[in-house]
Amino acid sequence: VNPGETFTITTEDGHIQCIQGPAHVPMMSPNGSMPPIFVPPGYVSQVVEENGVRKVVVLPHSAEFHPSMHPPPPPPHVPHYMHHHHALLPHPPHPVYPPVPGTGELPPQFIHQHPPPHVFQEQGESAVSATSSSIKESVSELVSFTTESCEPDCPAAPKLINRTKNSLSLQWKSSNDNGSKITNFLLEWDEGKNGPFKECYYGHLKQYKLTKLSPSTKYSLRLAAKNDIGMSGFSETVTYYTAGIVPPPPAPPVLVEAGVTWLSLKWSPPNGVSSDDSLTYSLDMEEEGSGYGFQPQYNGDELSCTLRNLRRSTSYKFRLFAYNSEGKSSPSEVVEHSTNPDKPGPPSKPTVKGKIHSHSVKVAWEPPKDNGGSDISKYFLEISEALIGNKWDTIYSGSQREHTCDHLRPGTSYRLRVYCVSKGGESQASDVMTVTTSAVPPGPCHAPCLAGKAKPKEITLQWGKLQFVVSFFQFGPHSDKAEISTAPGPPDQCCKPVITCKNATSVIVSWESPACNGAEISEYRLDWGQVEGSMHVIYTGPCQSYEVKGLTPATTYYCRVQAVNISGVGLFGETGVVTTPASVPAAVSVLHLLEEDQMEISLPLSTCLAIQWEEPCCHGSEITGYNIEYGEKQLVTVGRNTSHVLENLLPDTLYRIRIQAINSFGVGPFSHSIKAKTKPLPPDPPHLECVVFSYQSLKLKWGEGPSRALITNPTQFNLQMEDRFGRFVTVYSGPCHTYKVQRLSESTTYYFKIQAYNDAGEGEFSEVYAFTTTKSPPASLKAPKANQLEENTYEITWEPLQPMKGDSIVYILQLAAGREFDQVYKGPETSFRLTSLQTNCEYRIRVCAGRQSQDSTGSQELYGPYSPSTVFSSQKQELVPQCADLTTELAESKKTLREERFIAIVLLCGFAVVAILFAVVIQYFVIK
Repeated sequence: VNPGETFTITTEDGHIQCIQGPAHVPMMSPNGSMPPIFVPPGYVSQVVEENGVRKVVVLPHSAEFHPSMHPPPPPPHVPHYMHHHHALLPHPPHPVYPPVPGTGELPPQFIHQHPPPHVFQEQGESAVSATSSSIKESVSELVSFTTESCEPDCPAAPKLINRTKNSLSLQWKSSNDNGSKITNFLLEWDEGKNGPFKECYYGHLKQYKLTKLSPSTKYSLRLAAKNDIGMSGFSETVTYYTAGIVPPPPAPPVLVEAGVTWLSLKWSPPNGVSSDDSLTYSLDMEEEGSGYGFQPQYNGDELSCTLRNLRRSTSYKFRLFAYNSEGKSSPSEVVEHSTNPDKPGPPSKPTVKGKIHSHSVKVAWEPPKDNGGSDISKYFLEISEALIGNKWDTIYSGSQREHTCDHLRPGTSYRLRVYCVSKGGESQASDVMTVTTSAVPPGPCHAPCLAGKAKPKEITLQWGKLQFVVSFFQFGPHSDKAEISTAPGPPDQCCKPVITCKNATSVIVSWESPACNGAEISEYRLDWGQVEGSMHVIYTGPCQSYEVKGLTPATTYYCRVQAVNISGVGLFGETGVVTTPASVPAAVSVLHLLEEDQMEISLPLSTCLAIQWEEPCCHGSEITGYNIEYGEKQLVTVGRNTSHVLENLLPDTLYRIRIQAINSFGVGPFSHSIKAKTKPLPPDPPHLECVVFSYQSLKLKWGEGPSRALITNPTQFNLQMEDRFGRFVTVYSGPCHTYKVQRLSESTTYYFKIQAYNDAGEGEFSEVYAFTTTKSPPASLKAPKANQLEENTYEITWEPLQPMKGDSIVYILQLAAGREFDQVYKGPETSFRLTSLQTNCEYRIRVCAGRQSQDSTGSQELYGPYSPSTVFSSQKQELVPQCADLTTELAESKKTLREERFIAIVLLCGFAVVAILFAVVIQYFVIK
C-alpha cells in the first residue's frame, strides 16, 4: 500500500478493516489454491515463486510483468477470499514507478529526457543494455526474459540445536536455489579425527542427528546443496563438541601425617581418567559432634593439602569430589582421621602429706590443669639432694598421685618434682618442692686407729670411714702445731654469666671458672629458658662460652651455669637475663579466602577476591602493613588491617596468593601460598520485547530460549516493572523467557527493565523499555429491538453506550434474510428505520459498537463483539414463491448451523481433554 493511500477490505466476519499506507498486506490462502485477486484500476497481479512458496504480487500496470505467469480468470463466485463491494475499493493510486533492478534508477520508459545508459542483470547469466536518446511519442512493447538457472549458492554452515555425550543434532537452512529447486543436501564430517571429510548424510531433509559419537570430542562439519543443475560449494567449516562425562568418584583421601592442630592429606586422580584431563578437587570436612555437617575446606588442582587450626585430639570425617568441565563427580567414601593429642601441662607442685620423718616423707600432687586432650597414663616422681645439684633420680612411676619417699638420711634437704605422660607426650616437670628430713643425734664414734705406718713427722689416723693426716712440724726441741688435710670437693658456685647479643636470633653466653676445690673442673652445664623457674640444660662441655641460636627476636631469656669436677656438681650461679633485639616480623601462618557468606558487604566475585589472615609476631617492632603477592608477581601494599579485597581481577581465573608483614626493620618472610579462583562474569541482560499487546495485558519475551527454559539451564531472569510511586518492583523471577503482565489499564504506558543472573552472580539491569496497552473495545450490546411502524417498515432500536475516555461511539447494524449478514447502517445514532422489506419473510438483525479515536497515524476504529441476533417477521399477507424459497433456504441454513455448532462443541470438548492430559504430564514429568 503506497503512502497516502488506504487499503480497505471486509473480513469474513463482516468487519471492515482499513490499512494506511505505506504498508505490506500479506494474505494467505487457507487451502493452498491460488485465489483470484481483484485489483483496482491501474494495477495487475503477478505470480512469483520464492523458496518453494508461490506468491501473488500486486504491481502498477506499468511495472515489469510476465503474462505467462498471470493467474487464471476469477470464477464467478469467490466470496471466500474477498468480499468485494465497489464502495469499499480504494481510489486509484498515484503512479508509482519501481526502480530498475540492481540500479535504483527509474526504468527508461518513464524517463522523459536524455538519460545515461545503464545495465541491469540477474545472476550473471545474461545481460541487456538499453540506451535512450530521446523518447517522443511511443515506447516499445514490453519484453520479458528469464536468466538461465545454475547450481545453488553456498548454504550457511549447519547450526547445533542439541548435543549429548554421544550425539550431535544439526539443522540448516536452504540457500538461494538460483532458479532450480534444491533437491538434496550433502553433509560431510571429519569423523572426529581431524582428517579428510567424509559423507555422513545425503538427502532432502534440513536436519540430521549424528549418533554413536565419543564424549568430549571435537567434530568438524560442512554443508553443500544440490539442484538439477549441480552441487554448490561447501559452507564454512564449523566445529562442535559432544558433551563430556563427569569423572568417576575418586578414592578417599589418605592421611600423610597428623599433628596436634593440623592434618596433612593426599589423594590420587580417579581411576580411568586420562592424565591430560584437567581436574580440580573439592575436599569436604565434618567435625565430630559439631552438628554443621560437611563443610568445604579445599578447592584446587593439587593432590594434597594441609588443614590447619584444627582442634586437638578430635576426629574429623572427610570426603572428596573431582571436577571437570562437565561437572562434579559423586563423593568418595567417607574416611575418618583424628588430630593428635597435645602433651599435658605440668602437674601441681608436690606437697607434704603428714609428718616429716628422719628417714621418710609422704608427698602428694594434683593432676595437670590441661591434660592435652588425652588421659594421663603415668606420673613420675623425681628426687635430688639439694647440695648435689641437677642430678635427679626417679623414685616412683605409676598412676597414683601420692608416694612415700623412704631410705632418706636424717637432717638432709631434698628437692622433689613430678611430671606426667599421656598419648600426647611427656609434660614439663612441676615446680620444685624442697623438704628437709628431721635431724637425729649422732651415734658414738669409732676409736681412732693408725692407718699405715707412722712417718717421722706425720701419722695417719682413721675412724669410721674418715681418714685424717696429722703432720708435726718442729720449730725447736718440741712440736707445737698439727695440720689435718681432707680430700678434694665439688667446685664453688659459678658467677652470673655474661650474655652478648650477636643478632636478633642468636646470643653468646660466657662465664668465668669458679674455685675448683682441689679437683680440676671437667665440664660446665648451661641452663636456658624463657621462664626463670623452668629452664633446661642446652649445653654440657668444657668451654666457657656457648652460642645460642634460633631465638625469637624481642624475647626475654634466662640462663645460669654450674661447674662439675670429679668430686661432684657445684651449685648453679646467679641467673642472667637477656632480651633479643627487635627484627622483621615473623611469617603469616594463617591465610585463607573469605567465602561469600563470610563477607560483610557484597562483592563482584568475578573480579574480586577477599582474603583474611592472622597478624604474626611483630618481633618487637609494631607491624605497619603487609605486602600481598598475587597473579604474575603482582604486588599490592595494604595497611595494618588483617583482611583485604583484591580488585580488578580477571573473571574465571586461578590466582596464587601469599603475604608478608612489614615493620620498621623491613619485610618478613612470605607466608605459604593459597589458591583462589574468581567466578565467571554474570550474564548480560537480554533484549526485552512485547510480542502480544492487549488492553489489559502485555506479553513480554526476552532472550533466545524456549518459553520454559530447561531445568539444567542455570541462567535465570529478574523482570521489574515501575509502580505508581516510580519504583521498580519485581514481577517475575525465574528461568522462563516469556511472561504475561496482567490486570493493566487500557492505553497506558508501562516501563520495564530486566536482568539475568546465574551462579556467577547478578548481571546489570537492561535499559528501561516502555510498552503501551491498547484501547479496550466496547462491550457487547443487548439484542436490538424491532418495532413495526407500517407494512414492510420497522424501527430498529438498541441501547446506547457512553463515550469511552473521550472517544466517540459509532454503531453498525447488520441484517440477514438467510445465512449472510449485510451492513445496513453505520453511525452514531441508536435507532434505524428499515424500509422496503419483503412481506411474510423472517429477518435477523444484530448490532455492535465501535470506538473512534485519533492518534498520530490518523483515525482509528475499534469494534466490540456483535450482540445476539433478534429475529422478526414481516406481516404475512401473501406468500410469494420467492419468499417460500427464502424460507426453505433459511430452514436449511438453520439445520446446517445446528450441525456445525454440534461439531464445534465436540471438537472443543476433545481439545479440552487433551489439554488437561498434557498439563498433568508436564506437571508430573517436567516440573516435579
